[in-house]
Amino acid sequence: MTMIERVARALAEVDNEIAAKDDDVGIMWHEWVPFARAAIAAMREPTETMRKLCWFHGSLEHWQAMIDAALEEK
Repeated sequence: MTMIERVARALAEVDNEIAAKDDDVGIMWHEWVPFARAAIAAMREPTETMRKLCWFHGSLEHWQAMIDAALEEK
């Protein structure tokens, strides 16, 4: 399962709980793909707290490469 599908399914599950819509998240998640892509893309630029952790545990370039890879998954 790609990260986009994982996020889209999570969004569909939340929508299903709040709006009491169709139970079949297996079908609904496809509608949430654009929202999942936008959410993942928004995470490309880390917060200041995240940047501080990158200083100790990795690098900004690694973080952005992981986000880019998630967005490129088909």
